[in-house]
Amino acid sequence: MKKKALTMGIILAAPALLCACGSTDDNAEDERVEAGGGEVNLSANTDNEVINLTAESNTSSCIDYSIEEYTALQEFSYALFGENMDKENPVLSPVSAYLALAMAGMGADGNTETEFHKVLGDDMVVFADDMMNSLPAETQEMTLSIANSAWINSQFAVNEEWIGRVKSLLDAEAFQADLASHETMSAINGWIAEHTNGLIPQMLEEPLSGGTCLALFNTVYFKAKWCTPFEAYDTHMETFWLADKSVVETEMMNQYEKELEYIANDFSEGIVLPYADSDLSFVALKPSGEGSVRELYGKVTAEVIHELMETRKTTTVNLKIPKFEIGFDRVLNDSLRQMGLVDAFEPSNANFDRIGQGDMDMYISIVRQKAKIIVDEEGTEAAAATEVAIKEMALLWPENEPIEVYFDEPFLYIIMDTQKEIPLFIGIIDNPTV
Repeated sequence: MKKKALTMGIILAAPALLCACGSTDDNAEDERVEAGGGEVNLSANTDNEVINLTAESNTSSCIDYSIEEYTALQEFSYALFGENMDKENPVLSPVSAYLALAMAGMGADGNTETEFHKVLGDDMVVFADDMMNSLPAETQEMTLSIANSAWINSQFAVNEEWIGRVKSLLDAEAFQADLASHETMSAINGWIAEHTNGLIPQMLEEPLSGGTCLALFNTVYFKAKWCTPFEAYDTHMETFWLADKSVVETEMMNQYEKELEYIANDFSEGIVLPYADSDLSFVALKPSGEGSVRELYGKVTAEVIHELMETRKTTTVNLKIPKFEIGFDRVLNDSLRQMGLVDAFEPSNANFDRIGQGDMDMYISIVRQKAKIIVDEEGTEAAAATEVAIKEMALLWPENEPIEVYFDEPFLYIIMDTQKEIPLFIGIIDNPTV
């Protein structure tokens, strides 16, 4: 029997959790479906209603681990940005992308799972759980929040084991809705806007396609004040040199004769500006010679950054850095393919059987991230949302040599009721011109 392919949408940011497909409507007609590792109760929702299912999954997952190094996560982060520097003012959240992809990766199997581990590391699940537990924080001077959500179409048979795993390790909320409706699109955009404090007010410009059965969204929001704020009266319009040696005038923040953390090696120099009430810092690097900033980045590795941070020293610095507000919107499909995530994008090769099974095949159709960052005298505010969408598309017949069937000679024909196999008419055509 010919198998149909599936559409699934996913969007992300930073850690959170995910739940099952139940109904909170006592009057709804429930349908029990088989879904690989378990059964998930799905209920018909024909009123364009978004039902919160977060409390309805009883399946959970727990892992024990200790992390000695984050090399694979670091390498993913630098490689992903390195693949997306061709546009002006690029900005990405590797954490958002990593966690979003990890949610999908937890449902991968076969060679697709192997490729997820190749790109995200063998400790993908461990890193995702650790970031969820260690990164989110809130103090008087700093907020870092991470949220995940799963949006499940009413008739999709989700694997409860996968749902329990993602819920337990990534703390995602879960919602059931008609994913192709404008009401659901508005609800998703509202969820993202809420969890990014309005910095990303709209992720979806149109409803998810009619075949979408699952959509995952991840958001990261960060706001913090500098340990040593810039004074507004020291901000002036000054010259900023562009790569082609032309200049622009911009608002430049200044700190004079401040004790700051300076970093340098044989091809770069920079500064480390810590944020208040946190272990987070703003690290700025520039070429120390004639090379461009992209040439500099070509030399950046996890080891290089480690060495810079290990050898930083506190010294007296006069600092200039521009105020800026940057937004970025990028499709990451080609970047991830270049990094080794190939099968996940191929309808005939992708294997996401651990997410759900049925008459549909799942494959990723798009990975997209929106990000925004604001840097001023008081500190930094930034947000990101990543979308990983998997769409429904019928599989094509194999491309065999065509069979030639020419009715260019007398032939028999029958007009038949194919259900009862009753011929309504039988005929022969000897000469169609008479």
